[in-house]
Amino acid sequence: MTAPWFVPVGERPGGRIRLYTFPNAGSGPASLTDLAERFPDEVGVWAVNLPGRQARLAEPPVEDLDALVDDLARDLLANAREPYALFGYCSGALLAYLVCRRLTELAPASPGAGGRLPERLLVGSFAAPDVTLLLRRLPSLPSWLFWDQLIELGGVPAEVAEREVLRPILEPALRADFGMLARYRHRQGPPLPVPVTVLYGSRDGSMSRGGLLGWRRQSVSRPSMRELDASHWLAEETPDLLAAVIAEEIGCVSVTA
Repeated sequence: MTAPWFVPVGERPGGRIRLYTFPNAGSGPASLTDLAERFPDEVGVWAVNLPGRQARLAEPPVEDLDALVDDLARDLLANAREPYALFGYCSGALLAYLVCRRLTELAPASPGAGGRLPERLLVGSFAAPDVTLLLRRLPSLPSWLFWDQLIELGGVPAEVAEREVLRPILEPALRADFGMLARYRHRQGPPLPVPVTVLYGSRDGSMSRGGLLGWRRQSVSRPSMRELDASHWLAEETPDLLAAVIAEEIGCVSVTA
């Protein structure tokens, strides 16, 4: 039996709107469980379920980005029956963006049940895809240097970096994900007919203003820029605020941030 591409996260998978989440490189659905539990009942949180990690640990990680994007987009078009939004976190933002772009290519001219586009694309802690700096050499480094560079660059949350015993388990998925990122070459296309929200930490030294504002080129509407009091790791440091801001952006609650 083939594993599903998306699985529910937390205790409330249903709701008025679904939020399909794309975690940071090397992570699986469980990495966003704490965040998922902070949303109001109106939001059902689901996450991409990639091979090579957590419930699919025995499967080889995906290395073909284009094929993955196509599979995920087709799955969403076939199964998204209620309004939904996409949230990509850190490097997962690139995957969410590419899936959103593929959805606009595949969806029928008049979206309806079984063929609707997302209500919104939300991207967290990631620069616009045409200007983002990708770690081209990282996936080819020997293991000890791979981890040294990854930690030095802040490419994994602190709790992952500190647990050396887990590195042999986590490394294959991390290498595969960063390998897909390293091979990515941006292809210009028309702006998305989907509104975009850009979420970023006020203390994130890895994000430039220009890189964040570059998302303006990716949508027909002006992006909503939401600054949170955090560093790069929004979901780990401020899950309550992040969930509240996302819920507000997809029309579920109202907060001040």
